[in-house]
Amino acid sequence: MVASFEPYRAHARHAPQQIDRRQTFTLPVPLLSLAACLGDILAILAAATAAGSAYHWAAFGTLGPIDGCVAAGAVLASLFVIRMHARGHYALERLTGRGLGVTDILSTWFIAAAILMGLAFLLKAGNDVSRGFFVTLVAAGPLAVCAGRAGVQALARRAVREHRVVERRVLLIGERGEALSLGLQRRLRDSGTRIVDVIACDFPGGDIEACAAAAIGRARAERVDQILICLNWSRFGELNEVLARLRVLPLPVLLVADHGLRSLLANPMTQIGSVPAVEVQRSPLSLGEQAAKRLFDLAFASCALVALLPLLAAVAVAVRLDSPGPVLFRQTRIGFSGRRFRIYKFRTMTTLDDGAVVQQARRDDARITRVGRFLRSSSIDELPQLLNVIRGDMSLVGPRPHALAHDDQYTRLIANYAFRHHVKPGITGLAQVSGCRGETPTVDHMERRVEHDIAYVNRWSVWLDLKLIVMTAVQVLKHDAY
Repeated sequence: MVASFEPYRAHARHAPQQIDRRQTFTLPVPLLSLAACLGDILAILAAATAAGSAYHWAAFGTLGPIDGCVAAGAVLASLFVIRMHARGHYALERLTGRGLGVTDILSTWFIAAAILMGLAFLLKAGNDVSRGFFVTLVAAGPLAVCAGRAGVQALARRAVREHRVVERRVLLIGERGEALSLGLQRRLRDSGTRIVDVIACDFPGGDIEACAAAAIGRARAERVDQILICLNWSRFGELNEVLARLRVLPLPVLLVADHGLRSLLANPMTQIGSVPAVEVQRSPLSLGEQAAKRLFDLAFASCALVALLPLLAAVAVAVRLDSPGPVLFRQTRIGFSGRRFRIYKFRTMTTLDDGAVVQQARRDDARITRVGRFLRSSSIDELPQLLNVIRGDMSLVGPRPHALAHDDQYTRLIANYAFRHHVKPGITGLAQVSGCRGETPTVDHMERRVEHDIAYVNRWSVWLDLKLIVMTAVQVLKHDAY
């Protein structure tokens, strides 16, 4: 059966007139991406100039000289832009998105600042830049970048909406279920792509010859830059026949991953000799990766413990005065490769469950103390786990360790549960920042958490750890625990 999606046919008929009316105002996508890149650079240079002037005024009563400050800002801007470009933040899809990507901006910013500090130390080039200026710049820079990015994204969305961006014209061939379930048409339009037409080719029972003929006729009737095919990959015979018939067109033909394969193709590609393969499960971290993760954990946890020592002491006193019992709660958990360890937390409840039966905390649980409720809502009760990180039982980021009783239960119920133990457990993790935090009343809740944990193990990198730490800090200010 050959059909088309009528709403999109109507869109294809009327849109060319809009483009013709604004033809003199269109600009290529690379130019828009370059403008976004220059916007970030100018925002950082402006922040460096303002930070240098403010510091000199506060310290010396004058506004200059600030040559060294501007130079430091230029180096920082270069590091920041290179990393953001590598992460695809200047692609049109990201520029027209609704979110600013604050987490990525912050993580990239602090990484660039750390690299700049390291370069200044190694090259002995820090004499011309004061610490006061640098602290001010590190604090003000993300605000300037976010403000500039908000303006650029608003302009980019308006340019796409008004067809002022040179559009890539595509012809989409697909099944109704696949094309609509993927949200493909909306994503294409949001990225500055114009859908010339949508040829619906539904299987089984679809007329492949008529489907291909309709696509060929449409592609020859007006300008088409690409043909996208969105069919179920399980129907290899029909798919190959459609591809074979489209070879008469001198156009690039792209095959869109179907709904079942999208997550699979998101994994890294590798080769075994000359044979391509998709890595669906990575091996445990190599010795080098373990060393990098361990050094990062030690450095961050040690600095955090020193900085938070007054807070930890105050919380310890509050816990002891609020209710009888120890300050710290210790419980057996399962760590890397199934090894047991004792986890530390500030005591937030009147019970100290650690046995064959452990009842999870619930919202409005009567066992939670007054101080404990605040500690849980602010996640301060987790801070003693920095000691577990220093001891080597845990990492800053990784799958959250569960009570021994729960670990045994879910190992029997969830097939991939044990895969979580391929890395050390963490204080926070991908599951926690993705909304899978707190009580798991049903197996479905735990399965969703395990899916995120496995994704973290397969995608691990130092950059991902930094990103998740920043995301955790942001979410702690917005979400309630119990």
